[in-house]
Amino acid sequence: MAAVPAAARKALPTVACTALVAAAAIWQRDAVLTGVHALMGADPRWLLVAALATLALWPTSVFMLRGSIPADTSARQLFALQLAVPAIGLVPAASLLLRLRFLRRTGLSHPGALASMALMGFAALMVRVPLVVIAVLAAPSLMSRNGAQPPWHDLGARAAGWWHHLVGENPWRTAGIMFIAVIATVALVVAIGVALRGRLQARGGWRHLPTRMREARSDAKTAWKSVAATAVHPRRAAALWICALLQPLLMVVALWAVLHAVGANLSLPDTFVVELVTVALAPLLPSPNGMATKEITIAAGLTAVAGLTAGVAVGAALGFRLLTFWCQIPLGLASFAYLNHRRAI
Repeated sequence: MAAVPAAARKALPTVACTALVAAAAIWQRDAVLTGVHALMGADPRWLLVAALATLALWPTSVFMLRGSIPADTSARQLFALQLAVPAIGLVPAASLLLRLRFLRRTGLSHPGALASMALMGFAALMVRVPLVVIAVLAAPSLMSRNGAQPPWHDLGARAAGWWHHLVGENPWRTAGIMFIAVIATVALVVAIGVALRGRLQARGGWRHLPTRMREARSDAKTAWKSVAATAVHPRRAAALWICALLQPLLMVVALWAVLHAVGANLSLPDTFVVELVTVALAPLLPSPNGMATKEITIAAGLTAVAGLTAGVAVGAALGFRLLTFWCQIPLGLASFAYLNHRRAI
C-alpha cells in the first residue's frame, strides 16, 4: 500500500472537520436556512459598520506584531503576513511555522523568533483573560434576564441517566467496562512512552541529554534577553499592549453590528458577554484555525446566553465569520504568494 502524502495528512483534520460541519448543517438545516435568509435580508448599513470594525483589526494586528519584534521590519510585509496567517492556518500548525519562518528571515535567531511569538501570545492572553472573566461573571445575570438555559444545564442528569442505562444493575457489565478502561489507559501510556523513547534515541539517547539541557538553557537565556529588550521599549510595548486590548473589543463591535443587521437588537455590553464567553468555549471544539467551531459556539452562545432564536443566531454567526475570517481567505492566499515572491518566508 502506498504511503499517504504528507500534504494529505496535514489536510486531513480540515477535511474531517468540514465533513462534520456539513453533517451538522444537514441535521440542523431548518435553522441554517433561516439564518441564511436572515443574513440575505440584513441591513447593509449595519454590515458596513461591521466591515469597518473588521478593517480596523488589520492595523492592530500589524502594530501588535511589530511591537513584539525587536528589529525594524517592513510594514507592508507585516501586513501581508497578518493577512496570510488565517488562510494558511487552515492547515494545522502552518500559521505558527509561517510566522517563525518570516521572523527568521528578518534576521532573528531561532530562540529570538520563538521569544517574539511567545511575547505576542502572552500579551494577547494577559489582556483577554480578565475580559473573559468579566464576561463569564456577567453571563448568569444575562441568562436570567433572558430566561435562557445553557445546553449543559442538565448535563449531570443526562450523564447519570446514560451511565445507568449502560451499566444498569449488572455487575459483570460494570467490571467489563472498568477492565476495558484500564487496558485502554495502559495502552495509551505505553504508546506515549514508546514515542518519547524513539524521539530520545533519535537525538542521541540519554548520554546527550545534559548537553541538550545546557543548549536549551542557553537558548532560553538568549530568548529572555530578546523579550526583555522588546518589552521595555516604550513605543513597541505601547503598540503591543494597546493593540492586544483593541482586538477583542473590535471583534465585539463587529458582532454587535452584525446582530443589528439581522434584526437582533442586542446591547453592546450583552454582545461583549456573548462574544467573550464563546471565545473561551471555542477551544473545547478544536479545529484548524477555529474553522466552523467558532460559528457553532457563537450561534450556541447567542441562543443559550442571549436567548435569541436559532435562525437569527445562525445568521449572525455566519455573517460575523464571513466578515472576520472567510472573506479574507482569498486576500490571505494572495498575501502568501506575495511573501513567497519577495522571499520573505
